[in-house]
Amino acid sequence: MNIRSIAQLAHNYYEINREERNYAAILFAALCQPGNAELFLKTCGFAVKPGPDFGIYFEYAYLRDLWSKIEDEEIKKDIIRQHLTINGINEILKLPVVEINRKFGVGGQPSEHFVQYPGKWSIVKYNKNFQDNDDFLKICRFKWSFNIKPDIVIHLDKDHAICIEAKYESGEGSYPSSDVEKAIFKEREKECVGQMELQKYMMEELLGVKTDFMFLVFKKEKSETHKILSWAEAFGSLNMSNMPSFAIEMAKRISS
Repeated sequence: MNIRSIAQLAHNYYEINREERNYAAILFAALCQPGNAELFLKTCGFAVKPGPDFGIYFEYAYLRDLWSKIEDEEIKKDIIRQHLTINGINEILKLPVVEINRKFGVGGQPSEHFVQYPGKWSIVKYNKNFQDNDDFLKICRFKWSFNIKPDIVIHLDKDHAICIEAKYESGEGSYPSSDVEKAIFKEREKECVGQMELQKYMMEELLGVKTDFMFLVFKKEKSETHKILSWAEAFGSLNMSNMPSFAIEMAKRISS
């Protein structure tokens, strides 16, 4: 007998879904329907109309994808040099490429030919290579910024965006997340880095995109740093008539 039969619960998945990313995906799909982006922006207090550089992106990974387009290794080094202001960075970047990769603890076999993606740097490995706590934290923030993926990012144009973090039951996340990495932070007496702090660093400092940050939540709360919008307000602002029935029911469920 299958688990649904044993539990006597044979729901459609949309009736019990608690996955934040699934609700974010439904919102993303709805925002892509004609006219809905404008309605949503108006509800959020943005009196703008989509222009030629307007775009809506789900699980936004700009830094990761941008890095893959860079073919010049000197440009990669210059990015690290300018944005990773740690002691001895110029000397590190003068090393052979394979030694640069080793210094930052790249997982697996370090490449001898190209500077590897910062998101692949290993905290456990580079922990022993950088004794200064502030330098260590800077490297972690830089590394994490290449891995984080805000739920939904709306680009009003190339240099202005809205970053939306969708919540179902969980609160704001923080880094590091693994027990091993948390132990390293505890040993160094360093505080974890909040999810929204890291997103702000990634969007505004590393990408140079002026960004408004928003939480989507069940119950609205005050925040000095972020716009707060309820799911009911978000879905209530949209025309859902062209969405499939399961998506409409999910929107109703999280809005109740």
